[in-house]
Amino acid sequence: MEFNNRLLLKIIELGIAIACIVLWETSGALSTRPMIVCGTLGGFTVICGVLLVGHILNSIVEKRLNALIAIMGCILFVTSGALIIDEWHDANEFLNKDRKRNALAAGSLMIINGAVFLLDTLSISRT
Repeated sequence: MEFNNRLLLKIIELGIAIACIVLWETSGALSTRPMIVCGTLGGFTVICGVLLVGHILNSIVEKRLNALIAIMGCILFVTSGALIIDEWHDANEFLNKDRKRNALAAGSLMIINGAVFLLDTLSISRT
C-alpha cells in the first residue's frame, strides 16, 4: 500500500459522508427529497469504502471508471447539499434551532465533499 494524496482524499470523502449520515440520523429527515440525499449518502459511503479497501489492497481500478465515480460524487454531493441548504435557510430558527443547525452543517459538509470529489477527479486526471 502506498500512502498518497488519492488515499487521503478517499479517507476524507468517506469521513465526511459518514459524518453527514450521523447528522441525518441524529436530527431526523433533513430534506423533503430523501431519495436523492439518502441515495447519495448511502451509495457513496459504500463506494468510497470499497475503493478505500481496494486502494489498501493495491487492487487496480481503471482510471476512467474511477474518474466517472468521482465526477458523479461531485455532482450528487453538491446537488444534495444545495437542496438541504435551500430547504433550511429560511426555516424558523426558534422552533427548530438544533435541527436547522444540523441541517445547514450537513448541507455544507455535502458541498465540501463535492469539492473533495472534484479534487479527486483532478488528481485522477493528472496521473
